[in-house]
Amino acid sequence: MRRYETIFILRPDLGESIQKEAIRRFEGIVRASAGEMIETDEWGFRELAYHIKGERRGFYVRLDYGGNGATMNEIERNLKLSDSVLRYLSVLVDSDIEPATVRAELEAHRRRNAEARAAAEAARAAAEAARVAAAEAFDVSQHSLAEDASPESEFEQEAPSEEADSAVPNGEDDEQP
Repeated sequence: MRRYETIFILRPDLGESIQKEAIRRFEGIVRASAGEMIETDEWGFRELAYHIKGERRGFYVRLDYGGNGATMNEIERNLKLSDSVLRYLSVLVDSDIEPATVRAELEAHRRRNAEARAAAEAARAAAEAARVAAAEAFDVSQHSLAEDASPESEFEQEAPSEEADSAVPNGEDDEQP
């Protein structure tokens, strides 16, 4: 069995139910032509690089499936005939696959990604908690410093020292040229 990947762009003005129906129809074509669906990714709405059939945006979908050449030809024939599809592209990913093995690899990859996302989220939460704790500690220390300072001490001035007096010229010892 060969592994194919087909990416197609649906018109942006279709409702969500019509989009889902179109995707399910193409998945059904794969199954009806002795193929096997591996994965379906809905990438969502994206801006197109240029206008296609007067549209500037499109809803991207990726089908990953196993089958023979006839399966891919049937998918492309139906994509070409569909008014809701703006563009499509199919590629041969692997010439000899076992769909169950590919699914197991994809599941392991998803699991690793989910674990990495969970670890990143935990690190973000810990950093945020540390930031909040530091901000609270700073606020508490500022509050306690403000309470310790008495109102009179703000206006008290330090008396000049004798060294400071001797450093200021009084005019008596100045030499005039």
